[in-house]
Amino acid sequence: MKQVVGCDISKDWFDAEIAASPAPRRLRIDNKAKAINRFARELAAGSLVGMEATGQLHELLAATLVKHGHTVFVINPRWIRLYGKGLGIRGKTDRSDAALIARFVAAESSNLHPYEPPSAQQRELRKLLLQRRKLVELRNATRQSLGRKARGLVHHFSVTIKAIERRIAEIIKSIPDWQALAQRLRSEPGVGAIVAAHLVEVLTRLPFQTSDAFVAHTGLDPRPNDSGQKHGRRYLTGHGDAALRTMLFMAAMTAAKRGHWRALYEAQRHKGLAATAAFIVVARKLARIAFGLFKSGGTYDETRLGPA
Repeated sequence: MKQVVGCDISKDWFDAEIAASPAPRRLRIDNKAKAINRFARELAAGSLVGMEATGQLHELLAATLVKHGHTVFVINPRWIRLYGKGLGIRGKTDRSDAALIARFVAAESSNLHPYEPPSAQQRELRKLLLQRRKLVELRNATRQSLGRKARGLVHHFSVTIKAIERRIAEIIKSIPDWQALAQRLRSEPGVGAIVAAHLVEVLTRLPFQTSDAFVAHTGLDPRPNDSGQKHGRRYLTGHGDAALRTMLFMAAMTAAKRGHWRALYEAQRHKGLAATAAFIVVARKLARIAFGLFKSGGTYDETRLGPA
């Protein structure tokens, strides 16, 4: 019989709750390869195991469990937090979080996508993209805070960022399919080398079935707020990949300066949308086109976009 397991992960260990009758089993296990392998072998075959996405801390556990034939779900922490609030859970400990994750998996596993471990190249590419994003943020903050006094430090940030960008380009170039995809994506207005790299990393790693699923992953999808005859204001869900969402927004700001995309942006402004909201509409369309280019193997064709 399959077991349902929730894991709350920290740097040195993880707490696991194995749902069982009449009482669950609670374990604290070192977040080390040997202990994780033993834990994976002791679980019932084909167990359902949930854990929150934790940057890199969850990767060893998730990959090992998949290797041993278990189904793993890496879950957005926000979903778990909101689920707990919905159940009226007040306290928060590592063990209670593990129990909550197990309860969420038991209820929602049919609606979740099983985790697929990334390849070594995908793992390195994502790590470099996130490092670059953080360094750009630090460089900008340093320049704004210290001005001319920070020239040397800003220069050091820039040199490091350039080195990371060169390594990103090398990884993309090392895989012909990725290189071809990146070239097609860069035919989109506003999509440069780094935006294309973010898109390549996500599109090749996660098995999106539709453009709606991809847009939802970016967090650019609007959340309905309707009740009866009331049509409330829409807000972005903000779920999914924050780094990709930021890059698509920046691409939209560039794309909105030209041709069809400027017309699309201005049409949204004439509807009464603020500039940020109008850029989001453009970013969402860029995301849909990127997904189409990935699926079709085609290149960007502005003549097929239709009216703004």
